[in-house]
Amino acid sequence: MGDNIKITILVGDNQGECDANCGVDWSLPESVTLTAGRIKERFGEDFPIECIDMAENKTDRLVQEWTENIKTKNFSLPLLLLNGRLRISGQFDIRQLLDVIEIEKEVGGF
Repeated sequence: MGDNIKITILVGDNQGECDANCGVDWSLPESVTLTAGRIKERFGEDFPIECIDMAENKTDRLVQEWTENIKTKNFSLPLLLLNGRLRISGQFDIRQLLDVIEIEKEVGGF
């Protein structure tokens, strides 16, 4: 079932900072590895998770699409996408990511 959910996190230079340290530095490989482990613990499945630095991948089709969306719709980085659909714009932590997956699974989105 994990194959049905692909988690993508888009990060970049213009991420908003949170004074209360409310987010995760998703650009760190350790953050992605820790999150993958927490997903496996909570759901008993492996979900593919990737973090894409928009500044380093400007020619990537997904990055180009979301760069335009960020400008026109005033989204904040980081972005959490599940199967290419925006779920969170702005700082978020692992708990919030897990909650979004839980909700998506419950409402039959995946």
